[in-house]
Amino acid sequence: MKEKKGVLLRTVRQMNAGAIVSGIGFALYLIASALGKEAAADGIAVVFGVVALYVFVSISEGRRLDKEAVSYNLLWGQGALTLLLVGCAVLTVKMRLGL
Repeated sequence: MKEKKGVLLRTVRQMNAGAIVSGIGFALYLIASALGKEAAADGIAVVFGVVALYVFVSISEGRRLDKEAVSYNLLWGQGALTLLLVGCAVLTVKMRLGL
């Protein structure tokens, strides 16, 4: 994959690191929720939800540009993490705003 300047993650190594960070964020969210730390869990869900969405967009674009370098496993795994984290973040914001 060619490295270009831009906002998105460009190398497969960066994309893998982003997926790992998203996974750690989800684990932190689960731990904070299990310990009853609602405020911490809410903050983690929102912050890592944004991170997961950014990584997913980067991986999707990388897959579109170079199907050989970016695997479906990376795309689908990050998609699942993104769905979980963004879902938790949206529900958290709705609950906090009373919607």
